[in-house]
Amino acid sequence: MIKTVAMNQHDIIRDIQILYAPDGFELDPTYSKGNFYKPEDISEPRLKYDLFPKTDETIKSSAESLPLEDKSIESIMFDPPFIAGHTKAKPTGIIGKRFHGFRYVSDLWKWYDECLTEFFRILKKGGILTFKCQDTVSSGKNWFSHCYIMNQAVKKGFYPKDLFVLVAKNRIIGHNHKNQKHARKYHSYFWVFEKQECKVDYHIDKDQTEKI
Repeated sequence: MIKTVAMNQHDIIRDIQILYAPDGFELDPTYSKGNFYKPEDISEPRLKYDLFPKTDETIKSSAESLPLEDKSIESIMFDPPFIAGHTKAKPTGIIGKRFHGFRYVSDLWKWYDECLTEFFRILKKGGILTFKCQDTVSSGKNWFSHCYIMNQAVKKGFYPKDLFVLVAKNRIIGHNHKNQKHARKYHSYFWVFEKQECKVDYHIDKDQTEKI
């Protein structure tokens, strides 16, 4: 049985491939070192891109501007950064240094939006996008990235087909999160979007909400 919740990433990626990408993901635009694909039962992507390539077969490119034709890709695995925040001088923290950082969460979300636009362009009709994400806290506020990503994906023409939750034993704590004001995020998400007309109406009726 394939479940929505797992304690390790390997199980979720394997299960997504079984259900939605049986031939494996065709493209990974943030491949890094390819740690997603180490177990033998998870297929390596045919196309590997990264802004800062770390393997010989990885092509240098940014996820929001890929050198690919329109409607040419069957499936995408996307594992972007989820933490923002750095000083004017340089990125800070483990994640900031690894991805060269976004100063604000709003900057990160803007990039997510640009990437969704690019993925919609290159995916074939019925193509699958798996988008790993995690909510975060910045400036004392919860930023629910998984909600923003779903809303933007629906606007662009994606159908939210499935959602998996990865539960973690440990978490990297942001450099400025010393005084806890919110529950620590010990889970992340794997959205599965399909490039097709959304089958569920997620628009909130403004007239109805004003009456509540």
